[in-house]
Amino acid sequence: MGQADGDAAVEALCILAKSFLASGQTSQAVKCLEAVCRSSAPMPVPAAKTRLWLAQVLLQHTLNIPEATHHLQKAQFLLKNVHACQSLKCEVLSELGRCQRYLARPKLEIQQYERGIQVCVSGNPSSEKDARAQWLVHFALRIMDVHVADAKFQTAHQWANQALHYAQETSNTASQVVVLLAQIQLHMLSRQTAAALELLFRCSSLFREQAQQPHPQPQPLWSQLQLHFCILRVLVMLTEGRYEELVATGGSQNANTTISEMEQLVEQIQGAQWQYAWLPTGAVQALVCWLAATILRPPGRFPQAMSYFSRGQQAIDEELKRHHIGMQATEAELAVQTVCGYHCLLFIKFLIIEGAILVHLTQLDLAQAQRDLGALLDMCTTYPTLLGHPLHASTFMLIGHYAMAVGDAEAAAAKFMAAAKSNPSGHQACLAAVSAALALLATGQAEDLLKAADLLQHQQLFKGLDASLPYAERCGGLFASATVLIRQGQEQEGKLRMTKALKYAHSHLGNHQLVAQVLNVLAPAQLQRGDTMGASSMLQSSFTLSKGLHDLPTMLSALQGISDFYSQTGDVTNFDKNSQYISSKRTAYVHTIENAVHTAEHGKIVQWQGFS
Repeated sequence: MGQADGDAAVEALCILAKSFLASGQTSQAVKCLEAVCRSSAPMPVPAAKTRLWLAQVLLQHTLNIPEATHHLQKAQFLLKNVHACQSLKCEVLSELGRCQRYLARPKLEIQQYERGIQVCVSGNPSSEKDARAQWLVHFALRIMDVHVADAKFQTAHQWANQALHYAQETSNTASQVVVLLAQIQLHMLSRQTAAALELLFRCSSLFREQAQQPHPQPQPLWSQLQLHFCILRVLVMLTEGRYEELVATGGSQNANTTISEMEQLVEQIQGAQWQYAWLPTGAVQALVCWLAATILRPPGRFPQAMSYFSRGQQAIDEELKRHHIGMQATEAELAVQTVCGYHCLLFIKFLIIEGAILVHLTQLDLAQAQRDLGALLDMCTTYPTLLGHPLHASTFMLIGHYAMAVGDAEAAAAKFMAAAKSNPSGHQACLAAVSAALALLATGQAEDLLKAADLLQHQQLFKGLDASLPYAERCGGLFASATVLIRQGQEQEGKLRMTKALKYAHSHLGNHQLVAQVLNVLAPAQLQRGDTMGASSMLQSSFTLSKGLHDLPTMLSALQGISDFYSQTGDVTNFDKNSQYISSKRTAYVHTIENAVHTAEHGKIVQWQGFS
């Protein structure tokens, strides 16, 4: 066969391979590309490109990572004496790094990326300048990712800074934004929210500069960058407990511009594949729904929140199905590519179900809470390494909240303390300690009052609260420690702290349930001081808020306070009416609890002791 005939045969095989891939016939495409690789084509660059293509097909559609690695190494050898083709060499090294990631060899993975950097640095600096800078950014960020996975945050920060240095060498503003967004995520992982906020401001400046450019912004890239930015900004605000900044932007209860902005960007992207390494588009859509619901939950806008949770669950389930992740398969049955690239989808699904459960528990919809909790436990059992163990503390917290909802304060305290032990150095330990203390206070046992105080002191939440703590932790610490002080007879100091807790709950967290619960504690103190108007106003506000939330336990507490108010003021008529209303509501409450605790699901939930 002549050279021309050989070239024609190679071209025909490549066309055929594309056709087979388009129709989903991966094995036939692989055979075509293997035939091309076996041909006697003399040119190293086309041969290297074919082997790269074959390796990418194998990595995407098969489990044959060793074969993919072989073709990439062969491509690397073919390009060894080629002085140009810098981008092709970088792409081969990037894919070799991916192979090492799939094989769980982090040192060898980093080695491939470092070789990629060396290729860029040793090449002609004037040739493909922007492409060179892009590859330098790519390799630096991949090395950062490896160190993040190994929890080496200091080294990860160094590589993130190096990536930003590379990005600033190019005129491509989008690359700088990508790196800044990666740095923000890194700061959030290491709980450095002040640094994350500073970088958010820098990102915002770059967006403004880009908007003023005469040429249009490339789409969908810039919409994706803006949505990524919005998501991280909301996450930082939620982490800090600065809900008021998210809700206040809405201008009214019916229009929240934070949510609207994210939804508009989702619409602009129109399901397009993400243009840089982050999440699949469907996962981003699900994450937006979760964030919207999380913003709407504290002020009690439950119907809208549940609608977003439902949409988010649908989006994430579709994405899981797309990547062949089913709840019936075991963890061992997942392809390594799926585990490495898409286990984050399971985390998002967990967050969505978790948020829905908290709404059900607030509204005392215990049957639905049981179903969702059961599904969550099954999911974590199916994926113990990917999901169960990393979210051990979160699962204990949810079961603790469930135990409190059914009136089992002792079991709730045990679950909350288990959550604190599961993640002793994380921010969750602080909220777990607060929840455990409140559960202990609800048991009514004298010794539990001391235990609650000790728990709060151990987490430094009893005296001299750290001003750098997020508002949720500060508010919880003030509320729990104030309750302890009041029970210990230190009412003046207790009331002072409770007033501060009320300010945080109302002004920063916008949490109607917490506001109502704080008012229920403050009202009796007002009544004792003779401030009947103040006490009455607090109790009526608490009743109105808890009724709007369908929060029966808090509403009953408010009603009991109102009864005490009527009793002390001698209002017999209203006392009798209120007593009858309390009786009917308490009967409904007891009936709901009894129905819940006599189910098989209840036993499965409260007896859960963790993942093996």
